[in-house]
Amino acid sequence: MPKEIKKILEKDIQREICDWLFAQEFFFWRHNNIPVFGMSGSGKKSFRSMPKYALKGLPDIMIICDGQLIGLEVKRPEHINKRPEQELVGKMFVENGARYYVVNSLARVQEIMFVLAPKIDSDFFPTAQP
Repeated sequence: MPKEIKKILEKDIQREICDWLFAQEFFFWRHNNIPVFGMSGSGKKSFRSMPKYALKGLPDIMIICDGQLIGLEVKRPEHINKRPEQELVGKMFVENGARYYVVNSLARVQEIMFVLAPKIDSDFFPTAQP
């Protein structure tokens, strides 16, 4: 019987990236843009409405490095397509001088950060090449 191949989950990639960013002391945060699930007064289960001016499609992880805002939209290797609102936000990031990347691994984030944060010692980037 063949071994079952474990599917890589987006949340696991996000956690690995965040763990590395934290260890390297980058200023970053993980953004979750899903409304709260709860129960209404009548007992009906549903998602709450998004707050006014809440923007759909924000990147999963945001970093500020040397005054530069960097958005990382994390996808599984086999899921590279973005939702329309993610496409729009990515375009808005770039048009407003920020950086926006769709990534599917820690190695890709390390490559990006090695270029954007050259002051950081290359020993912090074990999989990136200078």
